[in-house]
Amino acid sequence: MKQIFLMSQCQYTRLGLFELMGNTGKHAVQVISVETPEQIVSHILSDSHLHVKKRVIVVDLTCHESSVMVKALWFLWNLSVLYSERHELRVTPCILFGHQGERSNIRYPFPWVSPLQDLRQLQNIFLRILAVPSRYINSGYGFQRLSVNERRVINALLGGETVSDIAKRMQIHYRNVCYYRQRAIFKIGLRNRNDIAWIMNRTFL
Repeated sequence: MKQIFLMSQCQYTRLGLFELMGNTGKHAVQVISVETPEQIVSHILSDSHLHVKKRVIVVDLTCHESSVMVKALWFLWNLSVLYSERHELRVTPCILFGHQGERSNIRYPFPWVSPLQDLRQLQNIFLRILAVPSRYINSGYGFQRLSVNERRVINALLGGETVSDIAKRMQIHYRNVCYYRQRAIFKIGLRNRNDIAWIMNRTFL
């Protein structure tokens, strides 16, 4: 059994991939819909007794809505952090499903698969990736994590605190909070501080 972990907020993409990979004949592929990278780790650990060694993570970037893209960026950031921390994930490549030329703010070195192909081509591409997942892993990826202060500031904002609240609690100047906020926004790939509203009550690792 091979597995695809799909992070997609589009019902049509989810249903389409379920049907596409469900018609692979002798190639058994299980598509699992996930919302967080931690769910992937949980699945891998719970399936450790099974002979499932070929997996791939697919992140859907085909939607242009700001709320959808910001949530995808949140997912990709936390996934990258977990790649550096969890050895269970390091043999599972991540594939970005979308139009690469339209996503200049996404600076992750993961391979892209364009949706502008017929269904048979897409099916063959995913089967080819699942046949030898190790070919699609970028082991030399130098991921730059958030600093302690950048993470504290961005997560406090996601928790509903204002810049003034954070400055007072951290006992630093208002401008320093703004600086850490902007640094975090740039690293994550968000467009501006307004994007934060789409992922309130979530946490960046």
